[in-house]
Amino acid sequence: MTRRAGSPGRTHRLAGPRQIAGRHRQASDRARAGSTSMTLEAHQERETVRQVRDRHEDKLHHELDHAPIGTPTTRLTDPVPAALPPEQFVKELTDEVMNSAAANIGPFYERLIAQQVPLEGVREWVKQWYIDARIFPSVIAQICANATYFYDARQFMGANLAEELGEFNPAREHPVTVRKLGNALGVSDEEMEFTEPYPETLVYVEYRQHLVRDYHWLEGLAAGSFAIELTIPNRFRQIARALSAQFDLDDEALEVFRIHAGDERLENDYGGDDQHAEEAANLLRKYAVTGDLQHRVRLAVWRSIQARRMYQWGLYREIILKRHPAWETINAGSSGT
Repeated sequence: MTRRAGSPGRTHRLAGPRQIAGRHRQASDRARAGSTSMTLEAHQERETVRQVRDRHEDKLHHELDHAPIGTPTTRLTDPVPAALPPEQFVKELTDEVMNSAAANIGPFYERLIAQQVPLEGVREWVKQWYIDARIFPSVIAQICANATYFYDARQFMGANLAEELGEFNPAREHPVTVRKLGNALGVSDEEMEFTEPYPETLVYVEYRQHLVRDYHWLEGLAAGSFAIELTIPNRFRQIARALSAQFDLDDEALEVFRIHAGDERLENDYGGDDQHAEEAANLLRKYAVTGDLQHRVRLAVWRSIQARRMYQWGLYREIILKRHPAWETINAGSSGT
């Protein structure tokens, strides 16, 4: 016991450890209770995000809603086109592809076919083409993989893949035949394999892979096999004739064109990309029979063509326009050339 100062005769018992701990707990409980009370009051006063959204709902302009399936200009209120008879649908789709310069022969290819591109430019082109060709077997493989339990599609696309891989002869794999063309034009394997892609080349090949990987397999088929291979034979025949005349290239150097255009003199001629495109068309006739699927297939073809338009623009800018005397004058002071 101790005496409390100023209180003679009175004693004061010191608080023990348990008493001190109890007092601390009581103080802590009171503090928590006050904090909880303030939090609840603040929560009751603050609007929830849903209340804010509902209060401003009239500012949403529903006439600006976009359709979940369509081009960026398709409105939610636009009706989905009615299904066409399969034969008519594929014919219209074929006409759309064949009448598109971006899918066929744009400004760059016009000059290449006219033998107006010098050797240096042709070498640049074949290196960019190799980046495209090197990835294409994976495009076909992805379509085949996505076909899941559609057995006929798997069989057709599996055969297509085997042909892209040179029927498992590494020396005849299609990208390797592009490399062979590059060698004949004076480009080494090292240059072909490690060239820097133009921005458009990079975006094109990666976007194309996205189309066939992330969309319905019929959309991938339309974008990757039908839209691309349908236009190859005619373009390749013209390019092969031009390169043969301009640079005196032989059949061995031009094998990549002969394979894709179809050449009965080849040991393993499978009919070229005309055959691949027709097989793709048959699958579209069989399975794209609803209005929704036909709409999605059309959009996939449109996306594929737009991506190819961008790729061709990159070739035209880098190989044709940048070699024009006016390029430096027009772009004087610009850092984006």
